[in-house]
Amino acid sequence: MSEETLNKVYEELKELRDQIGLKLHLGGMKLRDQWNELDGEWSSWTHQLEQELDAKGGEIEHRIREAGGEDLRKIEIKTKLAISKLKRGFKEVAEKLADND
Repeated sequence: MSEETLNKVYEELKELRDQIGLKLHLGGMKLRDQWNELDGEWSSWTHQLEQELDAKGGEIEHRIREAGGEDLRKIEIKTKLAISKLKRGFKEVAEKLADND
């Protein structure tokens, strides 16, 4: 997954997260537990993403060459799963909020 793609996904998820946070604040907190869990996952994912992007390019390139690209595939799969889970969770909360309007 390219850095440009990751940045785009990050911005989309961040915007959705911010919109949901505002609606929850304004409309009550019936979904507080679900939101808090998702927000924790968001924090964990963004922290991990920052660490991976900040890693020295030479180290990553060397590790990838040694593992035959396996590390890169694992990182990409893990990232895609995290993105998918966050998107589903954010959309579910947004839909529940829309139903309450």
